[in-house]
Amino acid sequence: MAINPLSLDFLTQKPGMAARVLQSLEAQESAIYLANDIPIRVVAPVIEKIESWPAARILECMPLDKTCAVLSVLKYPVVAAIMRLVDQQQRQLIVEHLPSQLVNALKRSLSYPEDTVGAWMDDLTPHFSRELTVGDCLAVLKKAQQSFELIVVINDKHAIDGVISPSALLISAPQRKLKEITDSGCVALAANNSLPVAKKAEGWRRYNTLPVRDSNDIFAGTINRTALMSAMLMSQPARKTTPEDTLLAHLSSAMVATATGLLAITTSGMGTARTEGNSDDRKR
Repeated sequence: MAINPLSLDFLTQKPGMAARVLQSLEAQESAIYLANDIPIRVVAPVIEKIESWPAARILECMPLDKTCAVLSVLKYPVVAAIMRLVDQQQRQLIVEHLPSQLVNALKRSLSYPEDTVGAWMDDLTPHFSRELTVGDCLAVLKKAQQSFELIVVINDKHAIDGVISPSALLISAPQRKLKEITDSGCVALAANNSLPVAKKAEGWRRYNTLPVRDSNDIFAGTINRTALMSAMLMSQPARKTTPEDTLLAHLSSAMVATATGLLAITTSGMGTARTEGNSDDRKR
C-alpha cells in the first residue's frame, strides 16, 4: 500500500508529535502503520520519542525483521529500555537477530548475580519521560491494565530523574508535566548492590518500592520491600525471620495494595468518566 506523502512528512518533520499520536493508538494499529514500507531512518526517530512501554508493545506487533532493523539503529539506552519491557519469549526471538555487539551489551544489562538487587528487581516496570504530562501518563497506565507501586521518571539519557507516588499523580492537574511533581530526592539502588546493603537504603523510610539503576546509571527496574525481604530469606536459609521483618513485610504489602488499588480504580474509570462527561455535554 502506498504511503501518504503528508503522513511521511509528518513522521519526518515532527517525530515527537507523531510519537504522541501513535502511543495513543492500539499497538497493533500503530505497528501496521509504521510497518507500511516507511523507511527505517524515518521510523527510528519516532520510536525513540515514544514512551518505552507503548514502544515495546508496538515493536512486538511489527514484523520481526523491521523490529530488529529499528532496534539496530537506536541509541543503546533506548534499546535497553524497550527490550526490558518486551515479552520474554519475544525478547529471545529478537535477540537472535540483533548484532552480536548489541546482544552482548543487553545480556550484561539483564543478568545479575543471585545475591544482588538486580536479580530480584522487577525489570518490567515502565518508566516515563520527565516532559510527559500527567494526563498522557495516566492514559499510558490505563492501556497497560496493571497496577504500579511507583512511577519512575527519567531524563533524556534514560537516567532516573526521580519518582512519583500513585497518589501524587492522581491529584495532579492533567496538563502538568511529570518533572513538576517528581520527587528527585529518592536515591536509586544500584543493581549490583548486595541485598544487605540495599536493605539499609534511606529510601525505605519514605517508599515501599525503590527504583534501580544499572552500572551506566540507566533505569533498570524497581524492587519493593517485600521482594527484598524474600530474597534475603532465600539467600540465607538458616536465618530466622525476625518480628521486625515480618511486620515490615505486612505493612509494605498493605500500603502497596492501597496505593495501587486507588490508581487502578482511577485509570479504569477514566474512560467511563469521559463518556459520561460527553453525554452531559450532549444533553446541554
